[in-house]
Amino acid sequence: MAGLPTPVLGRDDDEFEIADRETLAAMSLALASQARRSIDLISRQLDPTIYDDEDFAGAVKNLALSSPQARVRILVLDPGALVTKGHRLLELAQRLSSFISIRRPAPEDREFNEAWLVVDGTGYIHRRFSDRHEAQANFNDKRHAQLLSNRLEDLWYRASPDPNFRRLHL
Repeated sequence: MAGLPTPVLGRDDDEFEIADRETLAAMSLALASQARRSIDLISRQLDPTIYDDEDFAGAVKNLALSSPQARVRILVLDPGALVTKGHRLLELAQRLSSFISIRRPAPEDREFNEAWLVVDGTGYIHRRFSDRHEAQANFNDKRHAQLLSNRLEDLWYRASPDPNFRRLHL
């Protein structure tokens, strides 16, 4: 994305093909930074090189604190590394639990292997294989963004909070 103008959420409807980690991280930050209402994120391990980033966590925090109606839903398919190594989004969710929810999928959904980020039901980044950096992105495709959000809703309904995500008060 270096040298290219940042796409604008709700305005730019170009389809972007993402082929590498650096572009995926930059597009994810650009999309999350423009969130005004909601972020839906599904990821195998919350890819540390993309989401365990100070700027990305700052964008999520800004949304969470911007409005009492703001909503951040994160579904982590394989949360083991989050618990053992830590993650900025996990720490943020523990501090802002009224706005940011993290869940683990039901046992029947744990083999799910896609990943996506949907912002305000309008823009998305979709990886068909969560262990790869190849993705499609569009900052103004409400139809596809809603399709992804509806799929996350189905998974979310069956998912549950992981007790390992809770903050221990000693």
